[in-house]
Formats: sequence, C-alpha cells, structure tokens
Amino acid sequence: MEPPRVVRGYNARMFSMPLRSIVALALVAIATPAAQEPPKQLTTIVVRGIDAGNSQNVTVDALMGLRTIVDAKISPAGDRVAYVVSRPSVEHNAHETALYVISVSGGTPTRVAADATMFVPALPAPRLKWLPDGQTVSFLALGEGGRPQVFTASIAGGPAQAETKAAEGVSGYDWSPDGTRLAFLTRDSAATAVATHVGAAAPATRLMVQAAANPSATPRLLTPPAQYVDSFSWAPDGRQIAYSWSAQTGFLAPYFSKIYIVPSNGGAATPIVSRAGMNVTPQFSPDGQWISFVTTQGRTDIIAPRGFAVAPASGDESKIKAFSMNGAWIADSVWARDGQSVFLTMNEGTFATGAEMFEMPVVRLTIADGKAMRAAKGRKTADYSMSLSRDGRTLAYRAVEARSMGELTLLDVVTGTTRTIVDVNPELKTWALGELKPVSWKSFDGMPIWGLLLTPPQYKAGQRVPLIVYCHGGPIGGVTYGIFPQFMHVPGQIDPYPTEAFAGAGYAVLFPMPRGGSGYGEAGHKMIINDWGGPDYQDIMAGVDYVIAQGVADPGRLGVMGASYGGFMTNWIVTQTSRFKAASAGASIADLSDLYYLTDGGDLMVEYFKKPWENPQGYAQHSPLTHAAKVTTPLLIQHGDRDPRVPLATAQKFFRALTVLGKTVEMDIYPRGGHVFYEPAQERAVMQRNFDWFKRWIP
Repeated sequence: MEPPRVVRGYNARMFSMPLRSIVALALVAIATPAAQEPPKQLTTIVVRGIDAGNSQNVTVDALMGLRTIVDAKISPAGDRVAYVVSRPSVEHNAHETALYVISVSGGTPTRVAADATMFVPALPAPRLKWLPDGQTVSFLALGEGGRPQVFTASIAGGPAQAETKAAEGVSGYDWSPDGTRLAFLTRDSAATAVATHVGAAAPATRLMVQAAANPSATPRLLTPPAQYVDSFSWAPDGRQIAYSWSAQTGFLAPYFSKIYIVPSNGGAATPIVSRAGMNVTPQFSPDGQWISFVTTQGRTDIIAPRGFAVAPASGDESKIKAFSMNGAWIADSVWARDGQSVFLTMNEGTFATGAEMFEMPVVRLTIADGKAMRAAKGRKTADYSMSLSRDGRTLAYRAVEARSMGELTLLDVVTGTTRTIVDVNPELKTWALGELKPVSWKSFDGMPIWGLLLTPPQYKAGQRVPLIVYCHGGPIGGVTYGIFPQFMHVPGQIDPYPTEAFAGAGYAVLFPMPRGGSGYGEAGHKMIINDWGGPDYQDIMAGVDYVIAQGVADPGRLGVMGASYGGFMTNWIVTQTSRFKAASAGASIADLSDLYYLTDGGDLMVEYFKKPWENPQGYAQHSPLTHAAKVTTPLLIQHGDRDPRVPLATAQKFFRALTVLGKTVEMDIYPRGGHVFYEPAQERAVMQRNFDWFKRWIP
C-alpha cells in the first residue's frame, strides 16, 4: 500500500461534534473470494493486516482497526450500490478509503477507481453520485495542485477521470437530470496578503455549470460575488437550479440564508424563500412544483430546531408548509418518486423520545397530512447516507445497530422490510462485546432522564463494577447506538474515549442524556439557559445514583469523562463533588467567557448567558474555573492546539489554577489538533492515554 498524501484541517459545529476535516486517502486492500455468479447472501469484506483483538479483551488497537462505510449510493436502476469504506491507518497517519460497487443481491464487490485519492474536508465523505446511465460513478478526489475536483469512474474498470479544473477546488456538485451538464460549488480565489484583516469578507462561494463532456471549457457562473452559496438542487427538467445562500460567511451564515432559483443557462435569479432564519439544502420534488428545505421556520436563534418545510417553486411564501417532526433536527432528505412523501434522517435532534431517543431512523413524512412514520420495521438503528432507486422501490443507507459500526442496508419502501448486503467488520461477531441498552431514572424534580448503559461482557446481575460516566458534547448533542456512541455519523475513531475497551477491561460506562441535550425537544434545550451545571449536572448525578442502586456500579470506583460541552461538564462535576476517583476532560471548557471572546461560535453563548458584560455573574458562577479550589479528583486535560471552538487558553487557565492550588492534574496538548483529532496516530494516542489514565486511578 502506497503511503497517502495528507492535507489536514478542521471544522466543527457548536461545542460538540465535528463536521469534517481535510484528509487525502490511500487505498484499502480487499481479500474477498472471486465468484462467477454473485451468491444471494450477505457479503463479508476482510481487510488484511488488521488486529481484531480477541474474545477476551477488546483493545484500543482493535478499535483502531474497525472500518466505516462513509458514503453509499444506489444506482438509478436499483441494481447496484456504490459505497466507500474507510479505515484509519496509524502507520500512514490517514483515514484510508476504497470505493466498491456491489449487486443488490450481494456477492463479491468490485473495486472501482483504485487510482484516485479521495478528498473532502476533514473525514472521508466522498459525495458519491451516479450518472444517469448507471454505468458511471462520480466522487470528489485530489486533482492537480492538491485541490478537490469531481472525478468519474466506470464501474466496468479503467482509470478515474477528472471532470472539473476549478482553481480553488470543488466543495459540492451534482449532475443535471440528463447527465449532460455538471453544476458545482467553488470559492473565488483569494488575493495574496501579508496580513489577515479581521472581519474582512472571505472569497465568495459560487455556483457554476459546465458541459459534462468538456472539463477544459470555461464554466458558466450563475451567482454573484455577494452570495455565499451553501447548497443547490437541479429542477427535474434541468432548466433551473434552486440554491441556498447567505450574504455572510462563518458560524452564523446558515441562520441568515435564503433560497433562490436561477436558470441553469444563466440569467436573473428569483427569490423562493426569503424569510429570516436558516433555509438550506433545497430539493426539488419529482414534478418540480415544490422545493423542500431544512429551516428554523423564520427564527434566527441558534437553539431553534432545524426542521423541515416545503415551499412552492413559484415563490409564494404564504404557502410554505412546515413540519414539526417532534422537534427533530433534519440531516438529510430524499423525495419519494410519487412526490407525495419524503424520506428523512435526523441530526442533533431525534424523531422520538424516551427509550427511542437513541435511534436516528429513516422516517417517511407524508406531505398532505404531516404524518411521520419509521420507514423500516422492527429495527433500532441510527441511519445515514440515504439514496433511492429511480423506481422508488429501494432505499439504500448505512444502518448502525447497538453493537455495530454500521452496515450497508436495503429497504423495500413498500413492505418496510430490510436486509443487510455488506458487513465490513465481520470480526465484531467474534469479539466479546459489552451490552449497550437504554436506561431511565427520575431526576431531582421527578423528570424522567434517559441514558445508555454499557456493561462488561459476561456481566452478571448484582456484580458491582467500576463505572465511568461519559458526558456528551453539545449542549445540544447526544449519543446513539454503535461502538462509538457519540460519533457514529463519522469514522468513530475520532472519539477520544474507547468505551468498548473500557467494557472489555471490566468497567461499566454510563452515557447520560441530561436535559439541555437531545431527546427532550426545544423545551428541554432551554432548561439550562443561564444554568450550565445546574439541572443538567443533577440529572447526571441522579443517573449515577440509579446505576449504583441497581447494584451495577461500585460507589467507591467512579470516573467521569467528556469533551467540549462534555469537557465543561467533567470540569464542573469535579468542582462540585469528590465522589469521582478520576476524570478526563477534552476540549476542556473552564471559563465560559472565553467561549464568547475567543471562538468562532461565540454567538451561541449569548443565547445561553447573554453577553459577558450583560451577565458577568452568570458567566462566573457557572465557570469551573471559579470553583477550582474545590477540586479533589485527579484530572487529565487534553486539548488540540488549533481548536476553533474551545480555545486552548481556557484549558490552560484551569491547568494553571489547579497546579498552583496543588491539585493532581496533567495536561496534554496535541499539535495540529482541532476540536477533535483527525490524525489516526493522535486518535490512537488519545484513546490509549485515557484508557491508561482510568486504569491507573480506578483499578
């Protein structure tokens, strides 16, 4: 395997999970037996050279060997699925990928575009698309000068072909319905400067169209430099393109976005949705009469749910239909072929509450009456990367169950039945995995609070074991099913805490979902306004008491960990109680005012605490730094030196204070590290460091 070229960067959302970082990827070898006729059975992919651990103990190295399906798309005819498998390579310090095509009947997959080095910001997300002929797959890969460009590859074999030559690279693209034209997003070139002028406008993100058969031709520019284009969609007849844009860039840009329609051959654009708030990811209905989009329903506050709506393509905003979806934050949408319903997946919010809040299922929403139902029968999953066949019968997606990394799944949308056609981590079936299940308890005020509890393999009821509490990021965040419950939407190894290794070593892990995060709707989000570390802290501690009362946790062997908002909560917990014997805080928040002054997302803090000079007491009272003298728990602090969301300074302040106060504290700073760590060498090092830290203090 050739070592990859690597281009690194970072991007993150709110104070929780990453979107993507920039990685150029090498290729994974496949060792699946050849066959003349694809067998009608589940396909198992085996990757050479991976230490899968053993049935006695899941190790950090075993977790680093697990693979993730990072993208999947069904062909127009519904007879094949293209998918990309990613695995972190510590040796090459990159997330390495390979593109395959497989029959919907299963069998042996075909490797495609082995000569291409895939590329998208942060973690692998190749943005797969099929051309209308069903014989060609497209994706983003490194082009000349190391910029991401659109490439195509024939599923019959042969080298990948570059389809764009954008000077600043391509960030998004799509083919016209007839496949003769290619629309894409690219930035204007930035002028060379000797200094960065704070507040200066960034180069615009523009929408362009070119003839598919002539990548050397000059593309037609469709949008002006004053518009930062976020996303777009072709009309079914190919004559128009709907796009969302904002007049600004940065953290708040999506909350000031509009949707316009522009002729695909150029011309004046027509406003379709011009109301306030977030209005992004437009998608034409199959008949071209409606445009669906993700929206905050006219609100500009960041806490507002990112819901779903449809608007007439004619531009009559009075006829916009909004769908509450139980306050769910929408991630992706695909129109059913009859245009009467839409398939949706969730993001930060959830479709259901209670024990179902850990699921992110594919949901089918009926436009006429707003009724939303699970599309698949009888499965508890978190689902990603949907695509629908041309006849509307088969939906392909990645389904993550409780003890999986997510497998390629097909849904018959008529019957609701599913089947898995690719298993990329067969070794999981041989591992001794812990049990992950929903649990619930009553908090201080009687409110039901939920969480996931991971117990060690072969755990026996009544056996008391050490317990580590894993606080999620956010605050509007949470956990789902999967081997890495907070990071199943991306390659999970960016998770700094190897919870399955902890379970294998005899620890239980509690993943509480306190109010303020996902699962309780917008009302729950607002319960911690001006009160981080208030009811959310009490919810978590009530969960600890519950697990102890159930006879699972040893009250004398408790640990706590978390990053970002979870890092805040970890720091807060050790300033409020001495019950924990060890703690680890990543992206460690100690002084809340630092989040306003020193980050790219400071406006979020205004919604929770107002501006620091308007509420100095609130900021100080709820900052762990204020209470540093109370800490008695040994604390490990971990931080990337390029974190744009939680400044390194806030962690350094806490470390300095605890050191001067004579507390037991250690701090690790990771060079090139962002809000999370994208380099596999760092991912492994961070996981192992946390594993060793808790083994040291909580034997």
